[in-house]
Amino acid sequence: MVPKSNIHSHTTFVDGRDTAEEMVLAALRLGFHTLGFSEHGHADYDDCSMTPAREHAYRAEILRLKAKYAGQIHLLLGYEHDWLSPPNFEGYEYVIESIHYAPAGGELFSIDRSREDLQQAVERLFGSDPYAMCRTYFSLVCESCRRTRADVLGHIELVMKFNERRDLFDDADPRYLRAALEAADCAAESGKLVEINTGAVARGYRTRPYPGEAMLRRLAERGARVILTSDCHDSRVLDCGFADAAALAKACGFRTAWQYRGPQLEEYLL
Repeated sequence: MVPKSNIHSHTTFVDGRDTAEEMVLAALRLGFHTLGFSEHGHADYDDCSMTPAREHAYRAEILRLKAKYAGQIHLLLGYEHDWLSPPNFEGYEYVIESIHYAPAGGELFSIDRSREDLQQAVERLFGSDPYAMCRTYFSLVCESCRRTRADVLGHIELVMKFNERRDLFDDADPRYLRAALEAADCAAESGKLVEINTGAVARGYRTRPYPGEAMLRRLAERGARVILTSDCHDSRVLDCGFADAAALAKACGFRTAWQYRGPQLEEYLL
């Protein structure tokens, strides 16, 4: 079963292509029963995050759309929080916890701005050791899993966004797997929903979602709960890769996944 629900969506309030209403109309055309918006909460180090004023406007617009489209589709007011930024969970129906930046050498480096930025960070901040960078990233994932009050853990293997060719580092190397599987354990132990994210597929960086097979198998072994999302920045690919993500989850040992149907969570067979 491919879900007709997505709760990781971005609009022109931050770095998305479409307005929130354009996203709603796309969801209706696709037969979605639920669409959740999850704009980036304010982080003074991230130019893709909302300012406080922008956040106020975002909340007002989603509430307007909820009223306008009531009875046609469930719309949810969500929020994507970057772990290193101040939390502002009040008033949101759900929160996604993500790691987009990590500290090293007295500064923050971006995990997902561009391949070039990540390569430069590895060279400049980690002495050209990509596995040291990965350990830093996954240690932050573990910290967030253990301490966050969020409902969903976003793209916990984001460090693989630009590395599908495995030319930045080898994700089968024990130096990588030790840290990645520890993060999978932390995610499972948290009891939070773990996102299988197709956003990098939609934007042409990857052909398969993340987390990848090794982390997904570990998550399945540990009894984690997963949710499929498109991390949508473009209404034309709102349901990008859901069938492939469901097949990957099933191949890695999951028999069920979870979705939001309105504000309620429900489990379904893959």
